[in-house]
Amino acid sequence: MAEGQVLGATPGSRWIALISETAQLGFERLRPLEEAGFELVERYELAGVVDEDELIAGISGCWATVAGSEPYTRHVLEACPELRAIARCGVGYDAIDVPAATERGVAVLITPGANADAVADITLALTLACIRHLVELDGVVRSGGWRPNTLFGDLAGATVGIVGLGTIGQAVARRFHGFGCRMLAVEAVPDRRFCAELGIELTTLERLLPEVEVLTLHVPLTPETRHLISTRELALLPPGAVVVNTARGGVLDTAALVDALRAGTLGGAGLDVFEEEPLPAGHPLLELPNVVLSGHAATFTRGGVFHTLDAVVHNLLELDAGTVPAGTVNPGAAPVLEQTG
Repeated sequence: MAEGQVLGATPGSRWIALISETAQLGFERLRPLEEAGFELVERYELAGVVDEDELIAGISGCWATVAGSEPYTRHVLEACPELRAIARCGVGYDAIDVPAATERGVAVLITPGANADAVADITLALTLACIRHLVELDGVVRSGGWRPNTLFGDLAGATVGIVGLGTIGQAVARRFHGFGCRMLAVEAVPDRRFCAELGIELTTLERLLPEVEVLTLHVPLTPETRHLISTRELALLPPGAVVVNTARGGVLDTAALVDALRAGTLGGAGLDVFEEEPLPAGHPLLELPNVVLSGHAATFTRGGVFHTLDAVVHNLLELDAGTVPAGTVNPGAAPVLEQTG
């Protein structure tokens, strides 16, 4: 256990439950919260828990959580009246009932941009691994073979489709721009100056899909984006196209993806996120040779973790000072916070 960490909260203290694995990896970056008078309590065993009562028992009485993917439902929020903030390490908050949090005066805090470079880097890595068959080439050499007996694709000059052009999507676009790629993008609220600078063509999903050799996903998981890419969309892609998902597993229909990969209509897939995490033994994705897998580890770099936790600290200290942080998903919670915080 790292110095400064404790097993349980001191009675009467204002304490923060550390649940996210990101907090565990970068605990030293959280020390400014201790200096501000907060007690930091390890609750890493709650990361990914699905039982609401187990979560309630673990965070009851805390002022804030540095949250993982555990469910903050209305039931959980109502059972934790002292909770004032749920701080996410990243931009995803699909496990949080935001309207219920707003009603309860609980600020939902995210860290937009803090881990964008880490996610963009692994997006590029997965893309190259799929296009150049790096896992396959590694296996050939390890088994005594040498060069392949077929030609693989090129990323240089390829047409890339980016679905979601927020902070992460833009960081991805900068990397593909360096490869001289033609870029098409789908974005509800586009930064048109950015698109003009990089020569990105804004279009619709239906028009984008038939033209791209690489499809990369960077949208949050919402009711509208769940299975945004499914059987119909995958069928629109050109033969041999590569799909990369570093957003949320539910954006991509796993069953449809498996069918397309087995049929050979897709060239491959690079996945860091999944509908079921972690992947269970025997999952069909584990049996497919044309898939490169990473265990939701896109942000697990020194820069990704440290920048994210610095943003978490900033958000919580600003909230404690009575300011609504820029990373607040539900600023409507602020009036309630003023009355009860």
